[in-house]
Amino acid sequence: MNYLAHLLLAGDDPEAQVGQVLADFVSAGGIASFAPRIRAGIRAHQRIDVYADGHPVFGVARKRLRPPYRRFGGVLLDVWFDHFLAAGWDRHGNGTPLGDFAQSRYRVLHEYRHLPPPRFRIVVQAMRRDDWLVAYSELSFVDRVLRGISRRCKRENPIGSALPVLVENYEALKSDFERFFPELAKYAQTLLPPSERRG
Repeated sequence: MNYLAHLLLAGDDPEAQVGQVLADFVSAGGIASFAPRIRAGIRAHQRIDVYADGHPVFGVARKRLRPPYRRFGGVLLDVWFDHFLAAGWDRHGNGTPLGDFAQSRYRVLHEYRHLPPPRFRIVVQAMRRDDWLVAYSELSFVDRVLRGISRRCKRENPIGSALPVLVENYEALKSDFERFFPELAKYAQTLLPPSERRG
């Protein structure tokens, strides 16, 4: 899953929210330098990714993508499922309007922007400036995200041209997301402190 899902699944602890985003930028050896709740957020992000990658529905969704896109299905679906989450926020969010949720998370991340590595600060600034969490609902923004990921990859890849492939499978992938995300959210609840668990 991508930033919107990880920030939602992080619960209400600001440091856990920061850790869920930081996880994409730190190496295993660098985790120990962070505060305990940030470390917990990083570990939760990692466990969520492992759970998602191994989930049968995620596997079905990946197989819907034709070669050569299927090979990069994990990356594509992480972004695409954030699109479905943003577009269906009234159904899958935490009861707070998406715009308000996004602004609260931007404020938290901005407070911790000083944390290493430097790329974390760059992403936090761009996320807030361009309102990424809300923009995931727009296909033009999804296309921009995929092109950015493609450019940053060290090897040649088709990620930047994947939007039409995702769109042609829109309804089937949306159905996959609708089956998958409630189970992921239920799993993520088990990673939260008991005081934050719902239901």
